[in-house]
Amino acid sequence: MTTGTQEELLTTRAADGRALIGHVVVCRAGGEVAVAHLGADGVTTGEWVAPVGESLLERCEGRALLAWDAAEAVAVVREWALADGATDVNLVTVTLSEALTEVAEARAGYAAVVAEKQAARLESGDLRWPVTLPDPLPATLEDLRRRARVVVPSDVSEAVAQARLICGLGEWVVRRWQENAVALSRREYLRAEFGEPSVLAPRWEERLAGA
Repeated sequence: MTTGTQEELLTTRAADGRALIGHVVVCRAGGEVAVAHLGADGVTTGEWVAPVGESLLERCEGRALLAWDAAEAVAVVREWALADGATDVNLVTVTLSEALTEVAEARAGYAAVVAEKQAARLESGDLRWPVTLPDPLPATLEDLRRRARVVVPSDVSEAVAQARLICGLGEWVVRRWQENAVALSRREYLRAEFGEPSVLAPRWEERLAGA
């Protein structure tokens, strides 16, 4: 038996026009599996829970697996695929650390170009971020949770708590990228260097588009 919220239809598209259906979070613990959908816009759109052994493979279709360490989620999906007799499952993964690293790399690139413009007296303002990224970036899931100030729910099962944590952290990283997009939109010379603002960071967006 599964339970879930009514999922919204997503219309988000990559720069090349391909649909970005979003992420799927798969967490197994305590005899059950929790699955959640996180859109490319960082909004959680659905949550389902099933006992271990009951397949939720259809909830993963067209989505990139989002995790801190994707190995366990990949193992669960492969077990479902084997049980369902599915042979054409396309497993695309995105880890939180990869996504956050790409956001940080982009910010460093923007800062370098702004510094060049300032040195040439072509720019007087500094880049200011609503939320700065720590340096070094968080090395563990708990480090990221503390930095993002995501509260782990205590009144739900372990699997659901894990899924909601990953969704919360995923939303936090998406918001940091959206701040990057705002910075690009405000400086024409940054757009000339790095391209127009995108829904997600380029490598991240490519993975979702290819899921």
